[in-house]
Amino acid sequence: MSIVLEREAPPFQQDETGAIRISKTRVLLEIVIRAFLDGASPETIVQQYSTLSLSDTYSPIATFKP
Repeated sequence: MSIVLEREAPPFQQDETGAIRISKTRVLLEIVIRAFLDGASPETIVQQYSTLSLSDTYSPIATFKP
C-alpha cells in the first residue's frame, strides 16, 4: 500500500490590476498577512472579514515566510 500526497495550490487569485486576493473574495493577501503579523489570530481575521473561511486564512499564513 502506498500513500499518495498531493499538494494543493494556495487559494490566491490575481485580479486584473495585479492585486493578489484570497480565493474568490475581495480580501487582499497583504491584509491577511499584515493582520497576522500585527498579532491577530486566524479566527480574529475571519471575524473581521466575513467572506473568508478559516482555511482561506490559515493557508496564506502557513505559506508565508517572513
